[in-house]
Amino acid sequence: MKKWLIGYLLQAPGLEHVEFFGALKNAGATRIMTPHWVLESEWTAIELRDHFLTLLKPNDELLVAELGQEPVWGTKD
Repeated sequence: MKKWLIGYLLQAPGLEHVEFFGALKNAGATRIMTPHWVLESEWTAIELRDHFLTLLKPNDELLVAELGQEPVWGTKD
């Protein structure tokens, strides 16, 4: 399976985007930073984009990018 970076910019203030975040969680995505998630999936970038775009509001933005073999991230406690 490929690893994907899902990033977003939500332009619609006051809207909660509950369905969008629920879909990310249901797909098994892991939030690594506030606007960035990592998802392991066999879907293509276009399939992921099209799926998640249906859950966003007008003027929201979405990024789907394939990650390399060993992506790393961290937080400082």
